[in-house]
Amino acid sequence: MNINELVFIDNLDNHIVIMSDVAQKLISYRQIHYASTEAGGVLIGERRGQHIVITHISEPGYGDIRSRTRVERKGVHHQQKVDVLFQQSGGFLIYLGEWHTHPEDFPQPSYIDIKSWLTGLKATEPMVMLIVGRKGLWVGKKIGNNINILKEKIAIKSSDL
Repeated sequence: MNINELVFIDNLDNHIVIMSDVAQKLISYRQIHYASTEAGGVLIGERRGQHIVITHISEPGYGDIRSRTRVERKGVHHQQKVDVLFQQSGGFLIYLGEWHTHPEDFPQPSYIDIKSWLTGLKATEPMVMLIVGRKGLWVGKKIGNNINILKEKIAIKSSDL
């Protein structure tokens, strides 16, 4: 499946770009089957001024706790991926937020999601939260203690770059 880049914008026209190979990986974790468990990981990429480009993700693995409606990133591989990419890029690629799936067509954050983001994602820079549903994505950006929902702007074909 060839998936284009995904571009989301906030109310100030700041962009979040999800590179096509990342989008393809995220979509591959949709909870299509009734027994599919939630998946999750971290978002890694770069800040370009007020814009954010997601170039990598960590994926579920050993140590993670997964059920139909819950995921806990417990595996050390998530932090290791951030560390390796940070080192390899000379500090250019950084942790930008987190992603997980929901077993619903068009996902919405749960109370547990929001509470987790407000208490666990502490940063001076904006952070990204992403939920993968069966038919759509929910993307938000946390700035301070505010979580803003982003809207999809356009899909860019790789051939257009």
